[in-house]
Amino acid sequence: MFKPKSILITGASSGLGRAIALGYAEAGVTLCLTGRNEERLGETVRVAEGRGCRVLWRSLDICDAQAVQSWVDELEQETSLDLVISNAGVTGSHGIDGSVETAETAHAQIATNLGGTVNLLTAVAPYMQKRKSGRIALISSLAGMQPISDGPAYGASKAGIIAYGEAMRDHLHKWGVFVSVICPGYILTPMADQFKSWRPYEFTAEQAAEKIKKAIARKKAFYAFPWQLALSIRIGKLLPWQLRRIGNQRFNYQR
Repeated sequence: MFKPKSILITGASSGLGRAIALGYAEAGVTLCLTGRNEERLGETVRVAEGRGCRVLWRSLDICDAQAVQSWVDELEQETSLDLVISNAGVTGSHGIDGSVETAETAHAQIATNLGGTVNLLTAVAPYMQKRKSGRIALISSLAGMQPISDGPAYGASKAGIIAYGEAMRDHLHKWGVFVSVICPGYILTPMADQFKSWRPYEFTAEQAAEKIKKAIARKKAFYAFPWQLALSIRIGKLLPWQLRRIGNQRFNYQR
């Protein structure tokens, strides 16, 4: 069983990132946590430390490539990262009047979700290549496999993570570095709760974190859950877009 001792997790201040962090928090583990909200991140740190683990943390914006690189460089002076989980993300949508999602809203999602993933992986991968070991998990979404019309930039950013992760897995393989791409479905988090919708097979953050932890331990290259929604997406891809559109409308946000 894969038992990482030094783990970096982004977006650890709340929601899924916090649940993942606390899922790994135990004696003998060093957690390296970051998030934009310093107060909430501090709460995660206090709980994790209460479970006996060592925590190195910093509040930063994952969109800032230089800040990410500097922090990773500092961490690597303290500990050799065994596992890196890129989880930080934001979401957005069109206006309630039907106006198209603004460029600012779209770019913010792409910069954080996809750009932040790129910033993190490019910072940590050289260290892992040098050691010829390490695992990286990129948290995408089922929306990356099938976006909904109310979340175009979110879906695009998550699809980008899938493509980026698949390519980087192939590239880093010869150095012994493994990249997992993980696509969760609906998770009950403050971010997701911004937009009300039909949310079948919804998981709590803790339930999703446990499934993600197991997928990483089992060295899953690509893991999409729940299987019922993942399967429906794969089947839907075989249908004409007009039929797929009708089915996808059920997942749009309540206005």
